Amino acid sequence: MNIRWIGQSGYVLKAGDTQIMIDPYLSDAVNRIAHRPRMVPPSLKPEDVRVDAIICTHDHADHLDADAIVRMPVGLHFITTGKGKDKLATLGRKNVTVLRIGESVTVGAFCITAVYAKHTVEAFGVVVRIDDKSLYFSGDTLFNEKLFSVAKYKPDAAFVCINGKLGNMNVNEAIQVAKKIGAKVNIPNHYGMFASNTEDPKKFTAYVPGGFAMEYGHKYSLEELGDHSLKDFRRLQ
Repeated sequence: MNIRWIGQSGYVLKAGDTQIMIDPYLSDAVNRIAHRPRMVPPSLKPEDVRVDAIICTHDHADHLDADAIVRMPVGLHFITTGKGKDKLATLGRKNVTVLRIGESVTVGAFCITAVYAKHTVEAFGVVVRIDDKSLYFSGDTLFNEKLFSVAKYKPDAAFVCINGKLGNMNVNEAIQVAKKIGAKVNIPNHYGMFASNTEDPKKFTAYVPGGFAMEYGHKYSLEELGDHSLKDFRRLQ
């Protein structure tokens, strides 16, 4: 299995012949809408997206990117909220699965479960499981002790928002959540995309078990998992 960070809360996960995306922001839509330009160029073109499913954890433009989606191949499978489905319908996207908190869907090798998130709009986080591996992606969320319930999934790695603005936890809150969830590796996200809404990832990685900041656009492998311990997380050369 490998994983690539494509900015903000966006990731591409691949295991065998199955590939999924989470919250891909591949345009400059937020600049068009709110005059906040990207700090980094997109790591891939929307036209080149070839995946088995795209998860949009809510309908904000940096998670459900309408400007990019209209350029993606027709027929892609989207997994999102009820509000997200409505937004996708306006873009002509009909292959949509709505997830509610606690519900799961299987996409090839992956089992995807929607978990609690508290945001400014309808939203969820996701736990992605494959074989004996389990990964938690917070999406956008404010701090709430209900987030601690993710611990029951025994995630090997947690990918947590840290920016502290616009409906998201700040660094200190993210540290508390990460420690309560108990993943062996903890990775910050939702920084480095907009100058007005970023954070220093070292403020997170220095204070959590297995703190690690992924490099933008690079693939990493998850290896040697045993007893829900992430023993090796190395960059693919």
